[in-house]
Amino acid sequence: MIPQTKIDALVAIDKPKGLTSSDVVVRCRGALSRATGIKQKCGHMGTLDPIADGVLVLGFGRAARLFDVMQHKTKEYRARLEFGRETDTLDSEGKVVATTEVLPTEEAIKNALRAFTGTITQIPPKYSALNVNGVRAYDLARKGKDFEIPQRSVTVYSLTADGFEYTRNGTVGALTLDTVCGSGTYIRSLCRDIAASVGSLGCMTELRRTRCGFFGETDSIPLESFLSDPLSGLVPVEYALRKLLPCVDTDDKTTFMLKNGRICDIGSDDKICAVFNNGSAVGIAEGTRGKYKLTTRLCE
Repeated sequence: MIPQTKIDALVAIDKPKGLTSSDVVVRCRGALSRATGIKQKCGHMGTLDPIADGVLVLGFGRAARLFDVMQHKTKEYRARLEFGRETDTLDSEGKVVATTEVLPTEEAIKNALRAFTGTITQIPPKYSALNVNGVRAYDLARKGKDFEIPQRSVTVYSLTADGFEYTRNGTVGALTLDTVCGSGTYIRSLCRDIAASVGSLGCMTELRRTRCGFFGETDSIPLESFLSDPLSGLVPVEYALRKLLPCVDTDDKTTFMLKNGRICDIGSDDKICAVFNNGSAVGIAEGTRGKYKLTTRLCE
């Protein structure tokens, strides 16, 4: 045990199916709190639905303040898209709302995928954690409320299909999608829209996040392994910052001014950067034309 030690670090957990992201947070926070002898703070850096498994990044202590930075990093997913039905949740756990016997060909699918890369528009699922007039969308959906979620722009950097599962007549009953995308992209919506574009219906039946920012599958720790040894696999906040953002080292005077809310010239041309002083993280600064202000504090 490391008694009375506050932890400021990130860790990537390989989340198993069946658990919510909040379930994982509660378990990992409890394990680390017991190991250190002091209550730790913890939050996740982007939710994964219970149906999904894979890379779930957690932030302990001040590292949880990196949420906004992590949210805007590239994510990678592998999903199974099944044709012939659509559900209210857009995944296999929902209620079937429509079916069709029209199934696409492999050629039609590959041609259709071209329209789903780059900046695209999509309508997020009604069963999602999005805020609708102060209420979570999934709460409204479960109560049977009538509401609409507006379409929005998302970025899909690459999209490939393989693992085609063919029917007796040569059409495709299901396939595997590998997606590299920006923040806010719903793979469930992507599956629905791809199916619609080839004249069919579809829903997501499996989902695995294979990368979140600089954390990949090989960097992730199985949940049970972390719970048995919660001090392993922790990534210091300083290391994470150097991976996530351009970095600037400031002298003591400039650091003091930043800590006290002053606008300073820190010698950077980047809109946002990580600030260090003598190797320790000060925080995240934002600005233009050489003038920066500390917007996220990571120091005492």
